[in-house]
Amino acid sequence: MKKLFIIMAIILGIMTGSELQAGNFFTSTEFDPVLISQESEIGIGKNTDQQLRQQYKVSMNEKLNQQINAIGQRLAARSNRNDLKYTFTVLDDELVNAFAAPGGYIYITTGILKKLKNNNEIAGVLGHEIGHVVHKHSLKALQRQMIAQFGLQLIASGLGDGGMSSTLILKASEISAGLLLLKNSRENELQADSEGVRIMYLAGFNPRAMIDIQKMLLGMSQGKDPPAIISTHPPSQERITAIEQAIKNMKK
Repeated sequence: MKKLFIIMAIILGIMTGSELQAGNFFTSTEFDPVLISQESEIGIGKNTDQQLRQQYKVSMNEKLNQQINAIGQRLAARSNRNDLKYTFTVLDDELVNAFAAPGGYIYITTGILKKLKNNNEIAGVLGHEIGHVVHKHSLKALQRQMIAQFGLQLIASGLGDGGMSSTLILKASEISAGLLLLKNSRENELQADSEGVRIMYLAGFNPRAMIDIQKMLLGMSQGKDPPAIISTHPPSQERITAIEQAIKNMKK
């Protein structure tokens, strides 16, 4: 009964959230309870990863892959979800972008790597994406979309014992792959930035690199052809101010 009540609350949230920003299921997920178990989340992430590897070309640069994985694992070990087995994949794509799928699957393109000056800035991008995983932003968005698409009865039966059937995991993975490039909400971005600052600081990276990244993206957003990451992770002065405050808080 309690779980049924929670599901109904999420449905009402979808209805009201759609009035604020139609079609964007990241908008009102800040306080959503997560009904999908971690085991199912990992299964969804694994299947989503398989789909993405069919859509994108994965970099074969072994040295680059080792570099990104080393930085990513160093950060992930300090995250509030360090029990996940994180994977960091470099996509050989000129798009300037990075994103995270449920279960700790994180992607960064060669396009954005060309824009980053050093390992601190790479850590800033990866740390932010780890922040999305920690706060389960893509998982919450997926959950809301599934409830909206498949209805209360199917979701209740699929999540009744905290686990999902293999069929439902496959359907969830197909939806998940389509949600990864949606615009993130203000709340999600600030949460991911805050976690990114925290784990960068603890892992020995300079979190001020996140400010440099934001300033770089703000400058690029004024151009005629702004990069893809700006449409999914909008830069703003508010984010810069919040990052600066988070850094001050870490040093107290």
